[in-house]
Amino acid sequence: MKARSASVQTPIVQRWDAGTQRRSLLLATAGTTLLGGFGVQPSRAQPGPVAQRIGYLTAGGATTNPTGLQAFREGLRERGHVVGRDVVLDVRFAEGRAQDLPRLAAEISALKPAVIVAPGNLATNAALAATAVLDTPVVSLGDLVASGHAAQLGRPGGRVTGISFLPFPLNAKRLELLALTLPRGSAVLNLAELQALPEAMRLVKDAGHALGLVTHAAYARTVDEIDTAFATARRLRVAGVNVLNSPFLYNLRAHIFQLAASAKLPAIYQWPDAAREGGLMAFGPSLEAMNRQLAGYASRILAGAKAADLPIEQPTRFELVINLKAARALGLTISRTLLLRADEVIQ
Repeated sequence: MKARSASVQTPIVQRWDAGTQRRSLLLATAGTTLLGGFGVQPSRAQPGPVAQRIGYLTAGGATTNPTGLQAFREGLRERGHVVGRDVVLDVRFAEGRAQDLPRLAAEISALKPAVIVAPGNLATNAALAATAVLDTPVVSLGDLVASGHAAQLGRPGGRVTGISFLPFPLNAKRLELLALTLPRGSAVLNLAELQALPEAMRLVKDAGHALGLVTHAAYARTVDEIDTAFATARRLRVAGVNVLNSPFLYNLRAHIFQLAASAKLPAIYQWPDAAREGGLMAFGPSLEAMNRQLAGYASRILAGAKAADLPIEQPTRFELVINLKAARALGLTISRTLLLRADEVIQ
């Protein structure tokens, strides 16, 4: 920006006599009357529409999971909402620290949004607690019925609606895919974030038994605990690692890639992008596509729909992505049968 000149401009002074003022007043009055005769009113500033606020709360990180928020913004734009024009988007990333979610949810609640989008069970719990008085609707992503956030898929009945992608059964399905790279009877470590997942662990344990695998469980909520889990994997001489559904573990996937590579352990991950970024295998729905769907829910709530009346949707497409670069680094040969099942193979 150019600096303003320090010199003082001499103002232009116009002299008005009484006759000039009288003629100007008559002309102005005549002009207004003429415009009114043609049905034209003098211009008046009209207040623009008030922008509606949307909160977006995630346990992920701004740099480790930017595609989710970007897809959500694109989903809003596809439905006619422009962030900064008719919608204000208040975003909070917990950067993998679940303990920060209640504080971040309270910050969003103080801004009184019309709706909060909170992908993941922990983010949803924090959003519900922070907006209990305001009764703010929440759009979520997870197993919404099993978590107790919704009564049923067709009619949620409460403040929460969104997308249910059945993460617990998918954890077992990923174990089945990982088993196709391992000898029968191998030991596998199931890496989870919280110990309060008995249903998830029961499903993967049952799946492992049916596949002839020996399953072990490890829990981690910090980087050090992830390191300890891989040290346990080496001690137990497991042949592979199944990384269970978790925003925290997904946020630290690059670190897990390195640990798995150092230990020469094949591992499978929850979102397809993980294999595209360096992991060996990943299976699940598209995180980008689901965030676009979440934008649709937010749009309908802004238009006056009630969360209790919006049916919960489920993804219809699941992707298996295999990274052969990672396989070669592990000295692992992926069978042709498994490669033919893949939706994408990275050479």
